[in-house]
Amino acid sequence: MYSREASSLDLFTDSVRLMGDATLCGVMEFDRSLDPAILQEAFHACLMAHPVLHSRLVRGDSPAVWEMADVCVPPLRVEECPDNYHPHVVGPVDPYGPLQFRVRLLRRPSGDVIVINLAHAAADAFGLHTLMSQLLQEYQTPGSISPAPGGIPARDTLWTQGLNLEVTPESPDMRVINPMWPDPFGTSREPSAFHRECVSPPDLEAMRSRARAFGGSINDAVMAAYFLSMSDLTGHRGPVDIFFPVNLRQHLNDGSRVMSNQSANVSFALVRKEGEGMAEILPRVIRETKLLKGTSIGIREQVLMDRACDPEGRQIQEMAGEMAALQKSGLADVFVSNPGPISLPDMAGLTDAYVCYPGCFMPANCFITSTFRGQMTVTMGYQDSKRAREGTRKAMELFREYLLGTVSQTAFTDTVMNR
Repeated sequence: MYSREASSLDLFTDSVRLMGDATLCGVMEFDRSLDPAILQEAFHACLMAHPVLHSRLVRGDSPAVWEMADVCVPPLRVEECPDNYHPHVVGPVDPYGPLQFRVRLLRRPSGDVIVINLAHAAADAFGLHTLMSQLLQEYQTPGSISPAPGGIPARDTLWTQGLNLEVTPESPDMRVINPMWPDPFGTSREPSAFHRECVSPPDLEAMRSRARAFGGSINDAVMAAYFLSMSDLTGHRGPVDIFFPVNLRQHLNDGSRVMSNQSANVSFALVRKEGEGMAEILPRVIRETKLLKGTSIGIREQVLMDRACDPEGRQIQEMAGEMAALQKSGLADVFVSNPGPISLPDMAGLTDAYVCYPGCFMPANCFITSTFRGQMTVTMGYQDSKRAREGTRKAMELFREYLLGTVSQTAFTDTVMNR
């Protein structure tokens, strides 16, 4: 039986299920119909290329592992849906089952939509991007994706144990719980949902130019607008920590592209004074992110998590339980993520693509931005309820006002809430 040790990040993203659905979603829109049979074969090829995707996460009284399962690909069903297909995107994937992702074909009047649901315990947004690209490649050129030989590749998933940690104090436990805001929306037992809006290429470039004028990037502008919008929404001016994930592959330098979680959340604190807006907050964000980038960004946080990770992940489970308890006490963490530009093979009929994470990373919601063909998509996940839908709409309006700044307020296209 082939197996691979589960990393601390695998266990953490699995434990996030205590707070909601820890499933990433990749969406690709087409203006025509696709062939379900060819898509089914492409789905199978992607599974065979990444063994962890046809493995189950095993946790118990011994070290947690990914254990490879027999490949049994369920038949791909065509799901009829209206043009407003958003309610059909979200759907959990159980990391304890034999498949860590699924592919669905939504058939709407104006054209088909491919949806990939990926268990976040198995891979991060980089992995989802890889799957989106490979699925289209295999659809167009069957047989172009090679199966992985020899089962699950062996590797050091707790790779930070090999780093020089002299500058990183060892922590007896893991205290990464930091409630950021009063819970803006309240909690709900309803399924996860998401709201999506778009920024046109010309306006995105104008925003990028504005951020560069301050010496920063569009990522800095997104984080500044996010902080200001949440501050307005909750009435809380700080100090609060702004969390965002960074990809750690750049620190491996081994060319590895094994499907797994290889990112860590980092943060910096912000305080907002009365009357401050984008002109004051953006330079502050730029300064803080430059300080982070001057070090081994993400390494310290990941070392602490790896060192505190007992083999069964019980401490991580306890930590996630504490985070879930914060949800009930009216505190919520919200984070902003940018998986970066989505690069997909040229394919006839492909009109749009984006990534969303409706699963509520920490209790309330999360901003996700991704870019395809120069257009930025902003999605915000939440647990569905009337209050959450209205709150999400308001949060997006505030976010839009700050993000666009002096850019035309028509930059965000009209979109429809998924209810």
